[in-house]
Amino acid sequence: MLAFISRVFAFVLLSSLVAYTVAKAQACQFNDARQRFTQLLQQRNLPGGALLIGDRQGILLESYLGSFTNSTVVPIASATKLLSGVRMLQLSETGALNLDAPVSNYLPQFTGTKGTMTVRQMFSHTSGYGDDSGSAILFDSSITLAQAVDQIACCRPLTAGYSVGGQFSYGGVSMHIAGRVAEVVGGGDWQAQWQAALGQPLGITTINWQGLETTQNYGIAGSAQSSLRDYGRLLHMLANQGRSANNVRVLKPSTVAVLQQDRVGNLPIAYAPVNAGTVVKYSVGGWLDANRLEPEDAFIHSLGAFGFFPWVDFERETFGVFMIRGTAGVNNTAVAIYNAMLSNIAAEIDAGGCAAVESFEGIFAGDFER
Repeated sequence: MLAFISRVFAFVLLSSLVAYTVAKAQACQFNDARQRFTQLLQQRNLPGGALLIGDRQGILLESYLGSFTNSTVVPIASATKLLSGVRMLQLSETGALNLDAPVSNYLPQFTGTKGTMTVRQMFSHTSGYGDDSGSAILFDSSITLAQAVDQIACCRPLTAGYSVGGQFSYGGVSMHIAGRVAEVVGGGDWQAQWQAALGQPLGITTINWQGLETTQNYGIAGSAQSSLRDYGRLLHMLANQGRSANNVRVLKPSTVAVLQQDRVGNLPIAYAPVNAGTVVKYSVGGWLDANRLEPEDAFIHSLGAFGFFPWVDFERETFGVFMIRGTAGVNNTAVAIYNAMLSNIAAEIDAGGCAAVESFEGIFAGDFER
């Protein structure tokens, strides 16, 4: 009898602990971050916005405000860079591309000093091009990506005063060239390749490179568009060390780790956007938090000019998207609000108790091995 009572007591105690854990796990509402985000929408007189916060298990928060819904698709400007960078890393993982080989190996029309640029340099703004995000060649919808890159090879020298690998200078031309390399080694159209290699296994349907206008001159550095959750699917895969929510291995953990490594080092900063901060750290298509000293603890983001802000916190294995569609550019006030939101989110997660309320694909990432 005593043994039975003990078993009952243990069961009740365990049930109570489980109930407490579940109740605690449901406590994360991210109210401070949501209030700050609402403040940003009001300050900029925006009709809507959306928030996504998640971890390896799935979605911690998904919230739509104003006119934005789960079907809203917006142009994401430079948040495109991280999408494109992941594709370049995927090609490297398969052996189709050597990130450190000279571009002339793939595009022989690049000769002389220009031919020595590498894809790693082109995707970390250290190639010798830069301060060129507004270049007309990036937005000419009357030509293809291949034709645009042929024009760059033939007629556009490196930026005046720059050398290959000699400085950091933020821009778009170098990534345009790298996108054409991907077409050559991948055997086809950039957008179609991305959708087949990343979009399909991740269940992504809204991401394409038509965010500014209909074009085949894909803006590798800035012309994509996306819904909130679709971009989140890619970020979840990165936070989950390369596995999708439906248990597909998209990248190896060692490939994801490349995103956690700074490529700027001690190079002089020839040009960086005003919101880049005083210490510039950049990986392959994304900015790194200069305060994170260990690569495995890295925080990467890819803030776009319209305010679309995707991020991955590798230390906490969390990710998120702050989704707006502004028109006045990203100012320091918006960046300050985003930084405050990130601090609020990290504090709430660190306090414990956050658990996924929904997965992307009906399966929780913790249910399978990495």
